[in-house]
Amino acid sequence: MSVLDRSYEADEDPSRPRPIAWDDYESRSFAEWGALLDSDPAEASAQAWLELHPSFLPGGFGDIGPGGHHGSEWDALFREAPLKGLGKDRRPDFMWVTRSSSLITPILIEIEKPSRRWFKSDGRPTRAVVEAIDQLTDWKVWFSSPENQSIFRSTFMLGEKYENRALEPHYVLIFGRSSEFGAEGPHANPDWLRYKRDFMRRENENFMTFDSLRPHRENDDAITLSMTTNGPALWAVSPTFGTGPTFMRAAERLLDVDAGLARSTYIGADRRQYLTQRFKHWKDESIKERTIPGAKPMSLSRE
Repeated sequence: MSVLDRSYEADEDPSRPRPIAWDDYESRSFAEWGALLDSDPAEASAQAWLELHPSFLPGGFGDIGPGGHHGSEWDALFREAPLKGLGKDRRPDFMWVTRSSSLITPILIEIEKPSRRWFKSDGRPTRAVVEAIDQLTDWKVWFSSPENQSIFRSTFMLGEKYENRALEPHYVLIFGRSSEFGAEGPHANPDWLRYKRDFMRRENENFMTFDSLRPHRENDDAITLSMTTNGPALWAVSPTFGTGPTFMRAAERLLDVDAGLARSTYIGADRRQYLTQRFKHWKDESIKERTIPGAKPMSLSRE
């Protein structure tokens, strides 16, 4: 094969260690998530679980917000994303950065302790929900600065910066349990309060309860990243994650891959070892593609 004919393709060895099947993952993870919520977890416990299961978080594939149907670069979800720039630094609990033909849409997500209530017994919003909504306002103020928008593109656009595409963030609050608005809940008129909650939502915002979260198959390859001063570091991969040619750039740039794979859940030792090898393989392939002209993928299969 000549240099100009060099190609690469996914591993299709039928004996390779496979990820958990989607249907098995969906039922197992959804049951585990429900049990966690019923245990009255702290916010930190809910966050730690979601960091290992990024497909549960909304917004990664255009399901909410003004665009995003091209998905996020590398199917990446950022945890505790550092928004550093003019004014006070901000750190949303989670963030997708999705794309469409004309927009870049950061999806910023705030979570709270799941057992917190939306409303007091007199029907007024609780202090916790008022403060959570104010957090969304702080993010809006941060993004209103053109200088901050430029810093954001330089920090979180992992591939092309798409300077010609407008930046239009969207904001999500995940708060409370659906049982607060049920017939057996604490309020005399829960339907009216649910209606009131809808009017509390402002432009470019979504409100959700923790019970509404569920795994999205469109994000079965999602990974969770931490943005460090040295670049993006792998925090975890989804249990259903698979590598392949489309993952080459990520494999080359990601830091702390071994630690991220060790942290990931629902992945057996053989699958973990296999992914370690394939990360290295695709890192090497990415370097070759940049240095050898004419390289092209033979298939876009997942491994």
